Amino acid sequence: MLLLSGGIDSPVAAYYVMKRGVEVEAIHFSSPPYTSTSAQEKVLELARLVSQYQGKMKVHVVPFTDLQLAIYKNCNESYAITIMRRMMVRIAERVAKRNRCLALATGESLGQVASQTLESMGVINEVIKLPILRPVVTFDKLDIIEVSKKIGTYETSILPFEDCCTIFTPKNPVTKPLSHRAEEYESKFDFETLINECIENTKCIVVKPIKEKENYL
Repeated sequence: MLLLSGGIDSPVAAYYVMKRGVEVEAIHFSSPPYTSTSAQEKVLELARLVSQYQGKMKVHVVPFTDLQLAIYKNCNESYAITIMRRMMVRIAERVAKRNRCLALATGESLGQVASQTLESMGVINEVIKLPILRPVVTFDKLDIIEVSKKIGTYETSILPFEDCCTIFTPKNPVTKPLSHRAEEYESKFDFETLINECIENTKCIVVKPIKEKENYL
């Protein structure tokens, strides 16, 4: 179960996981009205482009707005991205298990942003049990861009439609988060109910290499 954003990295991660013979499903977090339908269409197009390496791809679209707003309301801004990522992997794990997926995967690259330091990855990892595969974790950004051009996703990835990871970017995100501090912020609101609502309202769309009308499951 790949966490698929509208960026450059995650489609490349999907390609590398598929290259090892692993079937990939994707999960995308949408935050309407802060993210547009164009942003979602961009992600579905990225999924379609990489689906050529396995034939088709399921994309699970999660309505993330209420949970994301609750995070920014109850958590210190510096910890918002850390808490958001912890919520995302919790949701992704539960959707993965429902669909018999054996691992999560992300397009994280070590040190590229605040949530991708070793300290951040550790604090994010600890809330789930499934392994998280990070196939481009040691790649330089230029390396990732080169591969994205090779597999045909680059031009779509750079289209100017923001996803939920970019619309609420804090000014000074923590780079060395502490587990007890993250847990303290999470205790301030009922995130389990919000997670359950996210999962209950998740839609599954099947995309194929040749663009057709998407099938909603």
